[in-house]
Amino acid sequence: MSAALPRERGPLGSALARVAGFGPARVLLALLGLLTVIVLAWPGLLTPYDPAAIDATAILRPPSWEHPLGTDEAGADIAARILYATRLELGVAAGSVAVALVIGIPTGLVAGVAPRVVDGLLSSTASATLAFPLILFAVLMAASFGTTAGTLVGIIGFLYFPRVFLLVRAQTRTLRAREFVTSARVAGLGPARILARHVLPNATGPLLTLVPQLMAEAILVEAGLSYLGLGVQLPDATWGTILESSKSYYVTAPSYAIVAGLVITLAAAALMVAGELIAESSNPLRRRRRP
Repeated sequence: MSAALPRERGPLGSALARVAGFGPARVLLALLGLLTVIVLAWPGLLTPYDPAAIDATAILRPPSWEHPLGTDEAGADIAARILYATRLELGVAAGSVAVALVIGIPTGLVAGVAPRVVDGLLSSTASATLAFPLILFAVLMAASFGTTAGTLVGIIGFLYFPRVFLLVRAQTRTLRAREFVTSARVAGLGPARILARHVLPNATGPLLTLVPQLMAEAILVEAGLSYLGLGVQLPDATWGTILESSKSYYVTAPSYAIVAGLVITLAAAALMVAGELIAESSNPLRRRRRP
């Protein structure tokens, strides 16, 4: 009896396997995943305080053993506010990237194989969206739909879809000339099946690199919009709204703003580094060039 051959991984499985086999990427992604699960499911494990508590005797206290990150203008523990705000913050970042992927992937695939007229129309739309001022678009959206988490997801996701579109379009135009796509076409597969089964799975490597970087940028954009009063409104809170609340206390409680800013900066930096490590894991040549 002949031994069964091992099942060959698909392009997506191979990309994930390369990431999992690259030590730095595996360690960082595991730490980020563990911290995310704890914060989303059991934030009470990390802090005993209620983020909505009001304590008139503990207003704007500096960091201490009792309150490691200090307290805010209502006497609430800043660490607790940041931990509980992480849920909505990650929801906005992940939702924005999901919107960008949902719009950018199919339009990029179509543009990569469509006639020149269709490709030009889609590419012009993406270029015009990239050129549109973020703040002006945010003001228009906020005036039309209100300053909610859903509005932020729509704003950031729509403005980021051209990045996904251009990447998928470039990958599609490159992959459509490869031998395996030609073989699939000769075998009688239709354009839709070729795109879904052969082109898109082989474009997942660059997309895996882009996703954490877009999430990092979404966190920074959300913070900027919230700082201008265009973000989520109280009682809901994100890291950006906490930073916006701290701007009146730069002199009396500087640690308040510093802590909020550091959390945003470190989270964005960690995601950016994760994207770079994923890129290195999928490209051995980049790994060899590291000093």
